[in-house]
Amino acid sequence: MRKFSIMLLLICGCSGAESELPATEMPIRGMPASLSIAGELQDGRIKEASGLAASRRSANILWTHNDSGSKAQLYALDLTGKSLARVRIKHAKNVDWEDIASFVLDETAYLLLADVGDNDSKRKQVTLYVVAEPDLASHTNIELPLAWQIDFTYPRGPRDVEAVAVDSENEQVLLLTKRTVPAELYSLPLRPTGGKIEATFLGHVASLPQPTRQDISLAIMKNEWHWQPTGMDIAADGSAIAILSYKPAIYLYQRDGDWLSTLQSPPLHFPLDLRKPESIAFGADSKSLFVTNEKKHAPLLRVSFGTDVTYDVTIMTFNVQNLFDNVDDAGKDDKAYLPIEAKQNDAHIQKCNGIEVTSWRSECLNLDWSDAAIDFKLQVLADTIRQVNDGRGPDIIALQEVENAAILDRLSTEYLVDSNYLPAILIEGQDLRGIDVAFLSRLPLAAPAMLHALHFDEYPEREKDTRGVLEATFILPDGSMLTGFSVHFPAPFHPTEMRVAAYRHLAELRAQLPNENYVFAAGDFNTTSAEAERTGILEMYVRPHWTIAHELGCGDCRGTHYYAGNNTWSFLDMMLWSPARGAKATWRIRANSVHVANETAAQVARAGTPLRHNSVAKQGVSDHWPLVLSIEITKNQ
Repeated sequence: MRKFSIMLLLICGCSGAESELPATEMPIRGMPASLSIAGELQDGRIKEASGLAASRRSANILWTHNDSGSKAQLYALDLTGKSLARVRIKHAKNVDWEDIASFVLDETAYLLLADVGDNDSKRKQVTLYVVAEPDLASHTNIELPLAWQIDFTYPRGPRDVEAVAVDSENEQVLLLTKRTVPAELYSLPLRPTGGKIEATFLGHVASLPQPTRQDISLAIMKNEWHWQPTGMDIAADGSAIAILSYKPAIYLYQRDGDWLSTLQSPPLHFPLDLRKPESIAFGADSKSLFVTNEKKHAPLLRVSFGTDVTYDVTIMTFNVQNLFDNVDDAGKDDKAYLPIEAKQNDAHIQKCNGIEVTSWRSECLNLDWSDAAIDFKLQVLADTIRQVNDGRGPDIIALQEVENAAILDRLSTEYLVDSNYLPAILIEGQDLRGIDVAFLSRLPLAAPAMLHALHFDEYPEREKDTRGVLEATFILPDGSMLTGFSVHFPAPFHPTEMRVAAYRHLAELRAQLPNENYVFAAGDFNTTSAEAERTGILEMYVRPHWTIAHELGCGDCRGTHYYAGNNTWSFLDMMLWSPARGAKATWRIRANSVHVANETAAQVARAGTPLRHNSVAKQGVSDHWPLVLSIEITKNQ
C-alpha cells in the first residue's frame, strides 16, 4: 500500500524552554498522532548532532555524534536527551560525519557511522565505519574497535550526502544526495567482499519537493536550501522509510516494493517548526520518530503515530476571474490585459473601439494591467487559497479563467511556495479570449492529462467562446485512482441547449472511466438557479450520474455567485462526486466538509456578496467564491 501527500502540521515553539512543553495529542485532519518535546540534548559537548539512531540493544537508548572536524566518538542518550555514555571509535576519523544508522546482522547489533559529507564535492572517496554496539550496562566510557570499514566512490563523481540508512534484510546501505536536483539514491553492499567499491546509482527521488529556479536564486542569497534532505532512516521492522529535509519537514513512506519504488510514491508530509533539522531516527517500536537539529542543547522531538488512520484529500473549485499575464499572445483576444503603455497605439485603440459592451470597451482601453496589478491579483488569490488546511491550501484545486500555465505556476511557486504544489496542469484550449481550465495539485498524476473539446452541432459558431473539459487522474494516498474534471461550461447568455450538451458530454466521459476510479467534476457550470428551476437541467442530466456536493450540506451557503440585476444567488460553481462503481468503494465525502471559502475580507463586498476584482481600486478577488470539500478513507495501519 502506498503512503501519501497529506499534511499533518506539527508545531513546537523550539526557543529554549522546549523540554518544559508537554506531549500534546494532535489528531489534525483526522489523523491520531502526537508531538512531544521529549527533552533536549543535555551534554554540552554535543554541539552539532548531525545523526541520530535508536539502539538495537535497548529500547530506551539513542545514539548521536557531532558534525565535521569533531572527535571520532559517539554519545549515548536516553529518550529525554540525557547523556548516558561517550564512546570513542578507534582508527576512525571524523572528516564530515553526517549520519548514523543502527542495524542487526547475524544476531549482533551494529552502528554505522557515515563519513560522507562533501560540501564542495571534492573528496576522492568517502567512508562508512561499522562498530558493534556496546553494552552500556557495564561501561559508560568505552573505546570501540572497528568491525569493518567501507571506502567507496560514486559513479558520477563526488556527491554530498547527509541522509544514510541501512536495510539489513537485503544487506545494503542507502545514500541520498543533498545537493543534486532531484536527489539521487545510491546503494552499497553492507559487507563488501573487497576490491574497489563504487556505489550503485538506483535512480532519482522526485517525490520530494523540487526547487524552482527562484528557490535556487534566493537560496544563494539567503542560505535557505529548504528542499535538501538532511537525514534518513529505515524502521527496524522494515515497514517504512523516513526522510528529513531543511524545509523543515519529515517525509514518511510506507514500504511498497523495493526502496526506489517506495521513494517514488507520494509520501506523508509532516511540516515541523524546527530550524534546519539535521537528524532523524525511528524509535525501537517503528511507530515513532525522533528528530533534532545542530545546535548546543538542541531540542529532541518525538512524533508518535496511532493505528487507525483517517486520510483525507481536500478539493477546491475556484473561478479566479481573469488570471492573465501582461504579454499579448498571438491568437488570443487578451488585449485588455496589457500595461497601459502598450495600449497607446492606433491599432489597439481601433480594436477596442470595436467592442460593443461599454464596460469591456473601457477595460480594453484604460485598464493598466501592470506588473504591480498582477502582483496584487496573485497575492489576493493566494490569500483566498490559504484559507484551507491551516494555511497550506487544498490538495487539489480546479481553476477556471486562467490564461496559461506560466501565470499559474507563478502563483504556485512565488505566492504559495509552502503549499508544495506540483507544476500546473493546463492544456491550451479553443476559447478565443484565451481563458482555460486548469488544476493545481499536490497529488501526483497517474497519466498525462487530456483536454476534451466541447462541440455544439446547433451552434458551431459559438464554440470559440467555450472551454473544453480538462481530465486528470491523480493517485490517492492508498493508491486508488481519482479522476478529476475541471470545467467551465458556456456562459448563461448562451442557449440552455449548449449547457445540456456539456453535461451530456461530461456524463459520457465519466462512463468511459474504469469502474474502480473515483471521480469528481468541479468548476463553473454556469447554471443559474433560475435556469435550474425553469428547465430541470440538474434533475435530468446531473443527479442520475453524480452527487451534488453542496446539496449534502453547506451550512448557510447561499451560493457562489450573486446577480445584482435580479437579486439572486446561484451555485454557478459546483462540485460533483461519483464514487468507484463497486462493492469495495471506500472513499467518501466527509460529513460537514462542504463549504464556501469566503473568510478573507478582500472577497466580500459590503453587501455580503462576492467582491469582483478591481485592480485600479486594489480591491476584490473574484466575482465567484470558491467551493471546498474533503473526501476521506479510514485505514488500519
